Amino acid sequence: MSQDFTDLLKVLATTALVFAAGTLVMLYIILLLATYGANLPMVGSLPLSAPPEMVPLLANSQIFSTLAAVHVTAAGIALLMTSRTVDMALLIASKAVAVVITALLGFIGGHMIYLQLTENTAFTLNPLTSTFITLVAFMVLSSILSVQNLRTLGNLRFVVGIAMVVMGPMLLVWL
Repeated sequence: MSQDFTDLLKVLATTALVFAAGTLVMLYIILLLATYGANLPMVGSLPLSAPPEMVPLLANSQIFSTLAAVHVTAAGIALLMTSRTVDMALLIASKAVAVVITALLGFIGGHMIYLQLTENTAFTLNPLTSTFITLVAFMVLSSILSVQNLRTLGNLRFVVGIAMVVMGPMLLVWL
C-alpha cells in the first residue's frame, strides 16, 4: 500500500468521524434548543425532520455514480493524450469526491447514532450500498487506476484508454 493511499485512508477515516460527531452534536443542540428554548425566535425554524429526509435522498441519488462514470470516461480520454494538468485534475477530483462522499456517510452515521440514542431506531445501511460502491470506485480511481499509474503501461495505455472511454457509459447502467 502506497503512502499516498494510506494518507487518503487516514483523511477519509478522520472525515467520517468528524462529520459523524459534528452531526451528533448538532442534532442534540437542536433538540435542546427545541426543548428548552422554544420561545427563541430562531428555534422554530430549526428542522428536526430534515436530516432523516436526506438519507433516502442520498441513497437514491445518482449524482456520485454519474460522476464516477464521467470520471472513467475522462480518464480514458486523458490516457489518449498527454497532459500532466489533466492527470492532476482527475486525481484531485477523485480524491475530493471520495472525501465528500465520506463526509456525507459520516453525517448519515451521526444521524443514525442520534436516532438510535433518542428513538431506539434500528441501523440500516442497505439503501446506501450504491453510495459505498461509488466511494470504493473513487478510491480505486484515485490510487490503482489513476491516470498517472496507468501511464506506466507504455503504449498499452491507449488500449486501456479506449476501454475506459467505452466502459464509462456502461457504468451508468451498473451503478
